[in-house]
Amino acid sequence: MCKQTIFRWLALWTILALMAACGPAATPTPATIIQTVEVPVTVAPEVTEPPPPVTIVFQEPWSLTSDRGKVVQQIISDFMTANPDIRVVIKDVAVNSAVFTTEVLAGSASDVVMFSEDGVSLFAPQDAFVDLTPYVATWDASKRNDFYESIWAFGGYEGKQYGIPWIAHSMALIYNKGMFEAAGLDPNKPPTTWDELYEYAMALTSGEQYGYGLVGKQGHDMAWSWYNFVRQNGGDLATETGGQWTVALNSPAALEALEFYLKMKDVAPPETTTTGGGEANTLFIQKRVAMYVMGPWAVASIRKDAPDIEVGVAPLPYSQQLATTVGAGLLTVPRTTQNPDAAWRLIDYLTEVENQVKLVSTGFAFRIPTRQSAVQDAWFQQNPEYIPFVEGLGYGHVPTVLAIAMKYNQVHNEVVQPALSKAFIGELTPADALAEMETNGNPLLR
Repeated sequence: MCKQTIFRWLALWTILALMAACGPAATPTPATIIQTVEVPVTVAPEVTEPPPPVTIVFQEPWSLTSDRGKVVQQIISDFMTANPDIRVVIKDVAVNSAVFTTEVLAGSASDVVMFSEDGVSLFAPQDAFVDLTPYVATWDASKRNDFYESIWAFGGYEGKQYGIPWIAHSMALIYNKGMFEAAGLDPNKPPTTWDELYEYAMALTSGEQYGYGLVGKQGHDMAWSWYNFVRQNGGDLATETGGQWTVALNSPAALEALEFYLKMKDVAPPETTTTGGGEANTLFIQKRVAMYVMGPWAVASIRKDAPDIEVGVAPLPYSQQLATTVGAGLLTVPRTTQNPDAAWRLIDYLTEVENQVKLVSTGFAFRIPTRQSAVQDAWFQQNPEYIPFVEGLGYGHVPTVLAIAMKYNQVHNEVVQPALSKAFIGELTPADALAEMETNGNPLLR
């Protein structure tokens, strides 16, 4: 290409470039504004299984196939329904002292164990139980104060509460109303004093019928029967002086009680030396005796085996003061438990009046509730014969000395029973029998 042509092209490019530079400014493109909106995101909660229920073992003495055992099972079932975080396994074996000691030492004792009235006195000193005092403090006062003090004391030791009374018993005078009417006695006015008891029994004794079913067979039944009379006359079983316990049965009060007890042989069947509590109950059912002393289970037995007998029940006749033998089933928590809170919740549930009444009134009514308000339950209104047993807890005495239960139980078994039997069969005078109780019993209390 010739130089002239090249220069022309360069000139043209230069002119175009200058024209572009001098032209109007370009209109800017508007900026795009972006707004951020937060959208809530719902996250599904993590699905977790509820913790498994804790398992506790409840040891009570009645076979699960018995009437009592079946009622216990139903009550426990109701408890677990109301407390799904607790599973209760029932161990239907009565507690054995030697076995229990071994279980505590091995850490394998049940979580809730029912003991008799002297269980806390025997094992609390060995640090075998959980102190339930803080749990009791959570109760409303109306519940705590509803328990009869005579049996509440069974669960105490050195100012702390280790057992809660669940069920109980007392003794009362049981009599045949039909026999009363036949003898010209008012069936609605049973005897209230020792003198009246003897007079009524004399009026009820005729031919093969006797006024009173006296227990005269050597053993526990006769001893506790006589203890009733000792207490009614203001006597004691043992006393403490300066930290030393001594047998208190060699006293004027106990002597009068024993003399009156032996006097009742006049109005009792001739086979009294072989009559224990069970035999006395049989004699009543057979209509051989018109009156005898027994616990609430006797009423159920009579209704079952002799429904034609119209049963009367009254407080025990007395000389100086109302008194009766009482006992209780205590709910305790061994110190080896891993679940004391769950154990307490079970105890709290079992001692509600409704559940106490349900246990003692279903099937064979063998015990009574431990709370005063129980008599207001409809069942007691329909079965008033059981009310004297409940009210008897208000003036009851345990047939041992709780503060020295282990030692006194030995005196009771090895000294009191044989000496009392000697007096009953005439081998010893009443005074000599009581002196023997004191002489042979005191060394065992040291």
